Amino acid sequence: GTHAPMKNEQIELMFGSNLANKKTCNRNDDSSDSSPFVVHNWRDDVVTIGFAPEEMVEKATHGMVREKWPAQLNKLVWEKRIQRESDSSKSNPQPL
Repeated sequence: GTHAPMKNEQIELMFGSNLANKKTCNRNDDSSDSSPFVVHNWRDDVVTIGFAPEEMVEKATHGMVREKWPAQLNKLVWEKRIQRESDSSKSNPQPL
């Protein structure tokens, strides 16, 4: 995702032409013309899915930070993952 709207040329410069020109099927509108890049509000549309342990953060920051750190994803990414898991479990039910 991007934090501010980006022109295709900017996306291509940052991510390469393969990703910049990729189209994806959007289940909401059944269109194959939508971009996989989503403008999002990174301050408000994230979900905390866990935490990096204090020891890992301390090592990664060379001792500058000594606390657990939130692992956050964009809500759309997380919701799509949860939906895929739900769809998969419906089509492949686990034995009791």
